[in-house]
Amino acid sequence: MGEQFAKWYNEQGEYLTGALFGLITLDIFMFLLHCMTEGTADGYGLTGMLILISIGAVAATEKLYHSQAEPH
Repeated sequence: MGEQFAKWYNEQGEYLTGALFGLITLDIFMFLLHCMTEGTADGYGLTGMLILISIGAVAATEKLYHSQAEPH
């Protein structure tokens, strides 16, 4: 299973990083919209954004490392 996922990630990893970027952007937009409508950041949970940013940073770093490790 791990080898299949690694092969898929090497071939299709852009989709995963793109989806994470989209989710992060959507969460930031929803946070800003909440701040504009409510006038305060109180009541909006930032835990999801923190988790998405962490996973996105790991995926982007791994992709950057993988692209540098491969001979072109």
